[in-house]
Amino acid sequence: MLIRPAEIADARKVAEVHVATWQHTYRGIIPNEYLGSLSVEKREAGWRESLEKKLSELWVASDEPSEQLAGWVSFGKCRDTDKPASVGELWAIYALPAYWSHGVGRALWLTARNRLVEMGFTEVTVWCLAGNRRAERFYRAAGFVATNSISKAKFADTVLDEIRYEASLSS
Repeated sequence: MLIRPAEIADARKVAEVHVATWQHTYRGIIPNEYLGSLSVEKREAGWRESLEKKLSELWVASDEPSEQLAGWVSFGKCRDTDKPASVGELWAIYALPAYWSHGVGRALWLTARNRLVEMGFTEVTVWCLAGNRRAERFYRAAGFVATNSISKAKFADTVLDEIRYEASLSS
């Protein structure tokens, strides 16, 4: 598995992984009509803009020698206004289902963690959609602890809770 910074040319593959993992991971949590409406083209445009403007760091994991994009991680400064500048954020992390339980997510997280430390952050947060049991287990295994902070996310006519998790980067 090769983990490297994403390039603008990766935007399409990142979008494909994004849509595919959402449609698989959130089945039964987010309404099917919303999942079916996800557009690789729209996500590609968003990731292309994010890469061009360097809104966050984006790293990809590719399966060598096939160069199949197995997953990606996006991270940077915490976007929550109630957190100090010393807090980073894991914006998103996704691996294709075929790569689950093969260490891809862990390798991406460790890459992000190391970069966040290099950037000077001492803590990290991540928002997790309530009911995403696999992600909840992953974050707990990575040292994150659920907090009492909850936000609302709207998908079509359905409003769901997101739970903030936090971890120290000093250990």
